Amino acid sequence: MKDFELHLKKAGLAENTVRSYLYGVRFFLENYELKMEDLFEYKGYLLDNFKPKTVNLRLQGVNKYLAFIGHDDLKLKFVKVQQKPFLEDVISHADYLFLKRSLKKDGILKWHFVVWFLGATGARVSELIKLKVEHVEIGYFDIYSKGGKIRRLYIPKKLRNSCLSWLESENRRSGYLFLNKFN
Repeated sequence: MKDFELHLKKAGLAENTVRSYLYGVRFFLENYELKMEDLFEYKGYLLDNFKPKTVNLRLQGVNKYLAFIGHDDLKLKFVKVQQKPFLEDVISHADYLFLKRSLKKDGILKWHFVVWFLGATGARVSELIKLKVEHVEIGYFDIYSKGGKIRRLYIPKKLRNSCLSWLESENRRSGYLFLNKFN
C-alpha cells in the first residue's frame, strides 16, 4: 500500500485525493477479493450507501490501484452523474444590466466593476479579490487551482478600457484591483 501511496503522490495528486483513494482501496481489500464479481458487489455497496460523486471517487481509487498492480482487466465503470439543467438563484441578464447601470449612475464605481467583472469573466469572488491592476493592463488573469491546473480569465476589451479609465481617475497604477476599507 505504501508503494501505491508513493505512486499517487508522484502523479501529483492532492493530499486529500490520495487519502481518499487509499481509504477506498483499503476498505475494498479488507472486505472483498480481487475478482470481478467482488468489484461489482463493492460498487453495489457504494451505490447503496453514498452519493454518486463519492461512489465515483472510490471507484477511481480502486481502478488506479488495479492498474498499479497490473490488473487493467479488472476495471469498474463510473456512475453517470446527471447535472441540473438549470441554476437556481441566478439573476437574469436584464437584472445584471440594470444592476450595473444603477451602480454606475449612483457613482458606486467599485461595485459597478465588481459586478461587471463577475458577469463578464465568470470569475468567482475568491478569484476576483486576487485580481490586480497589472492583470487588467495585460488583459487576462491566470488562476492556479488544486491539482496544478491553470485557468485563464480573459478581460473583454470594453471592460478593460473602461476599468483602466476608472483606475486612472483614481490615480491607481498597481496593486490589487478591489481594495477593502483598509486598502
